[in-house]
Amino acid sequence: MPALSLTLWALVASAKVSTVVVYPDRAQVTREQTVNCRGPTTARFDAVPLAAAADSLRARAIGATVEGLISEEHTREEFHREQRALLEARQDVLQREATVLDDAEARADDLKALATGYTDVAVDRVTRELTAAKPDTRAWAAAFDAAMAVRQRAMTEHQALSARQRAIEAQRSQVEADLEALQLDAERTERRVEVRLSCPEGTRARVELTYLVGQVSWTPSYEARASENAQTVELATLATVRQATGEDWAGAKLVLSTAQPQRDATLPTIQPLTVSAEERENHRRVLVRRDEQQQHAQAGGAARSSSSNGLEAIPQGLSVQLVVPTPVSIPGDDSAVRVQVAKTRLKAAFNWRTIPKLHPVVFRVARVNNAAPFPLLPGDVDLYRGAGFIGRQPLEHVAQGAPFELTFGVEEGLRVERRVVEELQRPEGLFKGTQRFRYAYQFTLNNLRAHPEEVELSEHYPVSELEDVKVALEPMTTGGYALQADDGIATWKLKLAPGEKRTVDFAFHVDTPSSYETKGL
Repeated sequence: MPALSLTLWALVASAKVSTVVVYPDRAQVTREQTVNCRGPTTARFDAVPLAAAADSLRARAIGATVEGLISEEHTREEFHREQRALLEARQDVLQREATVLDDAEARADDLKALATGYTDVAVDRVTRELTAAKPDTRAWAAAFDAAMAVRQRAMTEHQALSARQRAIEAQRSQVEADLEALQLDAERTERRVEVRLSCPEGTRARVELTYLVGQVSWTPSYEARASENAQTVELATLATVRQATGEDWAGAKLVLSTAQPQRDATLPTIQPLTVSAEERENHRRVLVRRDEQQQHAQAGGAARSSSSNGLEAIPQGLSVQLVVPTPVSIPGDDSAVRVQVAKTRLKAAFNWRTIPKLHPVVFRVARVNNAAPFPLLPGDVDLYRGAGFIGRQPLEHVAQGAPFELTFGVEEGLRVERRVVEELQRPEGLFKGTQRFRYAYQFTLNNLRAHPEEVELSEHYPVSELEDVKVALEPMTTGGYALQADDGIATWKLKLAPGEKRTVDFAFHVDTPSSYETKGL
């Protein structure tokens, strides 16, 4: 339907979507057009999607004064009236052509019947003259030739008519399909917005219309490429944008916001805080193990407008707006469009790390700081080392300037093994009023690589939250470790020559009163 497509294009071009600010659950769309002023002037914005919230419509003009704004819903019947008339006229022309072809086909059938008659006459003549003394064979040939010529003419005309009829039928089917599509679109309801202006006659004014739409979302993702020689990680920030408003955003300036408007703009309600007590029977205390995932808040740098590789990041209080450097096109049919937001080169410290208790292998880990001019939102990171894809890991929220770690695969040339030496419970003390849990482990590291390497090995032990429960490392523990007392994590940095194998011993005990009922540590 070429004519319809051109008409729609002209409409969109007259009121182009210029800027879209996409939030995690909605978007603010700005359309603009330039009008010639004639004193009182109206700027009309057609095909505003019904997904646009009516109470969010706002107009702004440069070179004119906005006097008012009118919004109304209507079908697209009037918009398609001219195109429908053209298609119906074309349908009539094709119908007349089909009628002419039907008449021509009837004449071709008559010609074919005539050829059959000529053939019958020729056969009858031959039959009668076969018994004659001198049959006229030349007359026979002439009779058959005449019948054949008529038959050939009938067949030629019939073939030409059949080809033309197929072409006409294909065109009629296309026109019917276009009319059906036009009817469906004509029944669709849309919004038209008229902005009433006053401006000096003979001047031009630029008019902007903004509105909020739902059925929109964006999610972040990342690609991290390790360059170990340069001690850097190139972090590409990507965004997947989807919108099902029915309005295409073609060549629009895209701004991605981390804000959640309802949450960030609403003052939380403070609830009363009360202290109360209730009587309970005394129970025997039970010593239990509690496994925790330690999480530490990371402070970021001061908020400020900055850029990275052409990206503009604008702080908005609780959120940040990321201005995508190049215009993008996002269809309104809920298709997912992946947009590259920025590329940031981060300085990295690469090392080998292993936590044998959780996974007895050695990982390549990069410690980096978020030098991008915006916080990294939670999302998946695709990891590349050299030219190869390593895998994917989740990334939690990382504040601007905060440190984080990326893992670039496993090294087969570095081996680690964890062996349980002892896990024992026995009574302690003069009167056996204490019970002791003793744990001992041994780790073996082996460097099969051709170069010296340094490996960080980490293991944890319990951290007591009770005054009468004591935890202590034992003297047999290999020295040289760094201890995070709050987390109970001990870390050794072990240098290994090529082919070297080293062992690390780790032992601790937990002393608890015998009055505790223990469930095992």
